Amino acid sequence: MRLTKALLLTLLLIIIFLLVQIGVFGLLELFDQPISLQNPHQKWISKILGFVISYFFLFKVFWKVEILNKLDSKLNNYKISILIYLIILSIGLELIYQPLFDVNKLIEFYKNGYLNPEKENYSINQIDLLYQIVTVILITPLLEELFFRKFLISKLLKKNKEITSILISSFCFAIIHIETPLNLIPSFIFGVLSGLIFIKTRKILYSIFFHILMNSYYLIFLINASNYNDWIYNLNFDYIYWSLIIFGSILTFVGMKKITTANNGSSQITGIDEKV
Repeated sequence: MRLTKALLLTLLLIIIFLLVQIGVFGLLELFDQPISLQNPHQKWISKILGFVISYFFLFKVFWKVEILNKLDSKLNNYKISILIYLIILSIGLELIYQPLFDVNKLIEFYKNGYLNPEKENYSINQIDLLYQIVTVILITPLLEELFFRKFLISKLLKKNKEITSILISSFCFAIIHIETPLNLIPSFIFGVLSGLIFIKTRKILYSIFFHILMNSYYLIFLINASNYNDWIYNLNFDYIYWSLIIFGSILTFVGMKKITTANNGSSQITGIDEKV
């Protein structure tokens, strides 16, 4: 019963978040007629505003704290070694993700014995790239980690076990990243790892840094998508391809092991008012 209530409350928060976003988009679209947000600056600003306003609405209603004052200013409490292991973890996780996004191509290859990927033309203009950097690397990691890890996991921990809190938070995190079904599992895995990092270190800035790293890789691959896809699919899923996946698994295990054992002697999170 307790788990059901926690899940229902969390899903309610996600629904409210999406409704607020839709409402902001609708208002901006209404006031922009008849241009209909064709201008790239207006389009991106509307997206960013919808995203930011939605999160701050949730923070204001459900999390009655001054968010900016909760970010830890004592940077000397942070360990360089954990930052290094976060880099190792993020590289490993990015390698593990590859088969999850290649699942259709893997089926095609092992069914037909060959792979014939279509030649795709990837391009991104400078305006889109600039807004992508601002959104994906600066705004998204901060707000998503504050909500799904700092607020939501801490809230769930009051009445649920750690694993339950992490799984619920990760499920909801994956739901809002379901642009395509292939994105669901990687988002869920990321949510679990980021949740573990937050619980074991009790410092949200580690999770934010981890999120920034993963989003940075996304932009790098987006910019170099054609060259990267040509290289990865020319491997034809041979031993090099799977060796990279195994190597990524090792990096992920080592990085996560080091990070989650860094504060074994420290106290557990007790609630949303715990210092970052």
